[in-house]
Amino acid sequence: MQTTTFAPPVAMPSTPLEELVPLSDNKAAVLLSTSGVVEYGAHEIGGSLHFARLLGDHRHGQWSLGPAGAGRADRSGWDGDNLILTQEWDAPHGTVRIITFMPPQPHAGAPSRLHQIVEGVTGTVEMHSVFQPRFEDGRLPGHPEILRRPDGRRTLQLSAGPVTLLLDGPDHTLDAFGRWTAAFTAAEGARTALTLTIGDPAPGDGPHADTDLYTTRRDWQEWTAELTYTGPYQEPVRRTAILLRALTIRLTGAVSAALTRSLPEAIGGERNWDYEACWLRDSALTIRTLVQLGLLKEAARWRRWLLRAVAGDVQNLAIMYRLDGSRTLTERELDWLPGYEGSRPVRAGNAAATQTQNDVYGEVIEALVAAERAGLPVDAGVDALMVALGAEIMRVWRRPDAGIWEVRGPARRFTHSALLCWQGLHLLVEWAQDRSATGAEVTDPATIARWATERDTIKEDILQNAYNSHAQAFTQYYGGRDLDAAVLLMATSAFLPPDDKRLITTIDAIQRELTDPAGLIRRYLPDPTGRVDGLTDDEGAFLACSFHFVEALAYIGRIDNAHALFDELLALRTPHGVFTEMWDAANKRPLGNTLQGFPLLALVGAAVRLSGLPRTGKGVTLPGQRSPRTDQDAAAVAA
Repeated sequence: MQTTTFAPPVAMPSTPLEELVPLSDNKAAVLLSTSGVVEYGAHEIGGSLHFARLLGDHRHGQWSLGPAGAGRADRSGWDGDNLILTQEWDAPHGTVRIITFMPPQPHAGAPSRLHQIVEGVTGTVEMHSVFQPRFEDGRLPGHPEILRRPDGRRTLQLSAGPVTLLLDGPDHTLDAFGRWTAAFTAAEGARTALTLTIGDPAPGDGPHADTDLYTTRRDWQEWTAELTYTGPYQEPVRRTAILLRALTIRLTGAVSAALTRSLPEAIGGERNWDYEACWLRDSALTIRTLVQLGLLKEAARWRRWLLRAVAGDVQNLAIMYRLDGSRTLTERELDWLPGYEGSRPVRAGNAAATQTQNDVYGEVIEALVAAERAGLPVDAGVDALMVALGAEIMRVWRRPDAGIWEVRGPARRFTHSALLCWQGLHLLVEWAQDRSATGAEVTDPATIARWATERDTIKEDILQNAYNSHAQAFTQYYGGRDLDAAVLLMATSAFLPPDDKRLITTIDAIQRELTDPAGLIRRYLPDPTGRVDGLTDDEGAFLACSFHFVEALAYIGRIDNAHALFDELLALRTPHGVFTEMWDAANKRPLGNTLQGFPLLALVGAAVRLSGLPRTGKGVTLPGQRSPRTDQDAAAVAA
């Protein structure tokens, strides 16, 4: 009998974020590296982790599967328009392929499954599986049991508290290092399935990898068939839509802001936030984007989730919720985890849940209006919510808040917050008037008139108090001097006409002062004293802002500049089409939580904006360079 020797565990450096691939079944999700290691995963998005290597090392939970002694896969890519990953390794004596995927759950309450199908392509390849979950965010090894299935197969079961993991496939045995290991041979033409079941299956409900692979492909084919985008950016838009779907929760209708927590915005810094929750802003923008692409099922589910979460009390609206609609997101530090590349603290939960952020009303209204205009049926509960949101905007828009960037410094009158309050009322007036034209009034004419009056008051307030004539720009907050890329939404929302000099010089000021060495747009410039946002460390360039800048350039007629920047941004995607939250220009690497929705939905917005604007062939000025229009525009404003 051949004896297989597994290498002892060795602390390895953190995996570069560009080598991580997300998989999701719209309940649970994992991040798998191109070296065949499952580095991040929980029983559900936002739940306690049983794979936390990404925030620590092998001691905090992982599952590796690949050729013995092999490293990164030689080839790795998607198997079509889906989240089915195919990776191939060329070993000394053959080639092996692994197909990894998470099938859709057949019914509510069904466990999630992660299938890995090993196929021998040529020759023979010795395969090693090392299964080492650590429950409760990387702390507990779990209680082991070996189960016997009716067909005689053995199933490894590990459990801790409410979480159960079952691993089917080749027999795994416990080694001296606390790992469950298995060795088997992948011969040409042979198929071996390894299945991780996350949760308790029904009696007799064993894994069927090949059947689930067929079901998963069919599910994705049916879903992508509804995509309506026909512009020139087919591949990035389709892939982006697929990745956005990974953030949606099929059972509840919630949308997670990201699939991870506490990945750093700067290596070694303290900006390590948990984004595994349903921000009203992020979820609304994601739903608006999916609706924009013709995808309405997620919007229908999100509307139902929203009504349950708000629970008829708009005045106590939370800016974020857990994915089940509850409101407790207490921020805590997981001090046993060393953090990605030593970036501490590692946080779970988010203290921003208690903040006031006045912009969320506008984003929610935008998503609801877009969904109805795209064909979702009228709903009396949604109508009542819309009217209540209008009343709430009128009540709060003058009050200071924490803004879109959730600053942990003083509350201010943020320009973006006021802008979204204006947008919310603007859309409500249009929505109510459209309904009245069909004879289906949603409120009385006096209320619509008050919305219109207050909308105009907000606009005048922004124009009077948010524009700094010395900086020749709309600034981050009233009376301030700091710039903020969030005000680029003045262009994407058509708050001002494209030839307005104040808008043009604001765009130029952002280009001049917030562009990093890679030509990307930063959110704002953090201050080492903490004056701006209450924190003293730096961060990378927030990628969504660069996509907003693309839209702003296109809006004011700098079409070729917009196309050129968009092309540069697409080049920053990982080989699997993924964007993280930020980009580190100095080290030319992605940073922050991944998969994150904000840059993805901003990509779609920019692609749709550019789709009807062909390149003109005129000169191009990228961010970081001085625009040929800047001097004349500034002179015109001064005059």
